[in-house]
Amino acid sequence: MKKALLASTALVAMSGAAFADDNMNISLSGFAEMGIADGGSGDAMFHQDVDVRFKMSSTTDAGLTFGTEADLDDAAKLADKAGTNHGLSIFVNGPFGNFNLGDTDGAFDWALDEVGGAGAIADNHTGHAGFNGNAGLDGGRGENDGQILRYDNSFGALSVALSYEQEDGHASGDIIGVGVKGGFGDVNLGVGFQAHDDEDIAGASVSASFGDIKGVANFSRLTSEMSEFESHMAVGATYATGATTVNVNFGQHNARVAGTNDKSGLGIAATYDLGGGASMQFGYGNSQNADGTETDTWSLGLAMSF
Repeated sequence: MKKALLASTALVAMSGAAFADDNMNISLSGFAEMGIADGGSGDAMFHQDVDVRFKMSSTTDAGLTFGTEADLDDAAKLADKAGTNHGLSIFVNGPFGNFNLGDTDGAFDWALDEVGGAGAIADNHTGHAGFNGNAGLDGGRGENDGQILRYDNSFGALSVALSYEQEDGHASGDIIGVGVKGGFGDVNLGVGFQAHDDEDIAGASVSASFGDIKGVANFSRLTSEMSEFESHMAVGATYATGATTVNVNFGQHNARVAGTNDKSGLGIAATYDLGGGASMQFGYGNSQNADGTETDTWSLGLAMSF
């Protein structure tokens, strides 16, 4: 029964592709990881992860592009949370600009460059206490459901974006963001602002390339009575030559509340490209936590892209 179902499903998929419009594009990609990792307990464990991504797009007769992307790994992990759209997004692009709705970056995150580079199967280099993904000082998307509507457009060297995330019925307030970024030769600048109920965050980033090295620095400041931390700074450098890529980054959250320690972290990642979509990856993260403790994590393994 299962074999028949799979066969019929594949037949329907192929039939749909065979009779699809010439403007339609359906692609399938993904990755797999295997190796060992220590999450800070001192005991290394086997690590494995698999992700599958679908992207479907088409173009109208007037040149309007529309489509959707689905990340099955993220969607499956959060399927039990009602109202979430993690791993799913829909887009419409045209002369007027680009609209994205779903699991996409807000305008603040979209505008600022991140200090992480290379890759690690357990993301140790971007999982330490000092790293910030530019989505907020806590590194998260806020208290809402993560379903973001973003509009962005480019005007020469400058690009601008606006984003809106609804309250989601949790009395946490809507999240509104604005971002501007641009490239000037080998230098890229980005600035962003994000407002969420009674807390605001503003930040900026600068990145520049020097031959095989790309350097990034970013800074953000939070205005909130609810957070223990009021600012964040980070620097990072990525060196790429031939099949080898190495990233080193450092970040620190500065405490606002008296009696609370700053927290910081150092991340290192190294990748060696084996060809064909396979690469060996090593990652290390050191965290100086706000409670005064220190945590070390690391991973080593094989990453496969398809």
